Amino acid sequence: MNKHKDPLKKLYKLFPDLKDQLTAILNHPLMPSEFEDAWKALIEKYNLHDINVMINLWAERKLWISAYWKEVFCARMTSTQRSESMNFVLKRGFVTERDNLHIFAKQVNNCIQARHEAENAEANASTGTRKTVTRYGFEAQVMDKYTRAVYSVFRERQYHSTAFRIKTSQDNPNNYLVHHYNQSKEFAWSRHEFRVLADEVEGRYECECKLWEHTGLFCHHVIAVFEHLRLDEIPSKYILQRYTKDAVTNPDFNRRDYRTTTDDGTSIEYRRTILYSEAVKIINKGCSSEAKFQIALSAFRDANTRLDNEDAELENNEDAEMENNEQSSNQDNTRNWRAERHSLG
Repeated sequence: MNKHKDPLKKLYKLFPDLKDQLTAILNHPLMPSEFEDAWKALIEKYNLHDINVMINLWAERKLWISAYWKEVFCARMTSTQRSESMNFVLKRGFVTERDNLHIFAKQVNNCIQARHEAENAEANASTGTRKTVTRYGFEAQVMDKYTRAVYSVFRERQYHSTAFRIKTSQDNPNNYLVHHYNQSKEFAWSRHEFRVLADEVEGRYECECKLWEHTGLFCHHVIAVFEHLRLDEIPSKYILQRYTKDAVTNPDFNRRDYRTTTDDGTSIEYRRTILYSEAVKIINKGCSSEAKFQIALSAFRDANTRLDNEDAELENNEDAEMENNEQSSNQDNTRNWRAERHSLG
């Protein structure tokens, strides 16, 4: 859009309502068919068939219109978003190009502190108690799994999903047609029924808007179907780890981890909660001074060493047990062979 900025300004002066109409068309459609219908209606309304800038935008539509990129996973980042680099973060809320160097250094420290406070708030929220808005099992599941920020997005979409109406498709009982009860009268192209596949037996939940494929988070339409079905649990394949509370804190899988705990999932979660709480206390105390930092660091390293030694000892014991079992089995086979040979005379 930036390279077509000047010719578009001329069109905006000729047609005062064009900018709002064009912005809605570029940002609102969820499907390519919606965008194409909206574009054709706009061209007809303002008679822009022979305008070069509109011809060029239409020719390049598949390169920059998000409706054509729904099946490409972007983790909620789009080509139209500003960069989330540290440079942009600083400029957005801490410094300007007119600030002196000493002010810049001070504001960088403030920025870092703000980031740490946000991370601490996330950590505290993960160990605190939250309440679901509804009694649906799937909401309790995502509240337990998702981070505070991602769960807030889910809950907002769940709230807006109540404005959708659902009917079962006649061709397939697992297909549902979802539409907004207050369809737009201003934009005729936005009146669309979204087809949602919900197969509880196979655990498949897909919407033709492709928002989950694009961002990894469910759209209003699928959430509305969840509520319609009163779903107890969302299949784990749809809960991406990048959005969960364990995305950073959970270490790589270690097959020996589960040998030092019980098979009771509640017990494992209880131990993790206790250890996490104690670790946070040590971290907070250790950050207050250099001496306390060294004490905390030494304690963590000593604990890691002792845990590694415990793993090694467990593995050695298992190897020794397997060797003893193998020797015992060989001895039993030898005795059986001798007994059988003796019986044959």
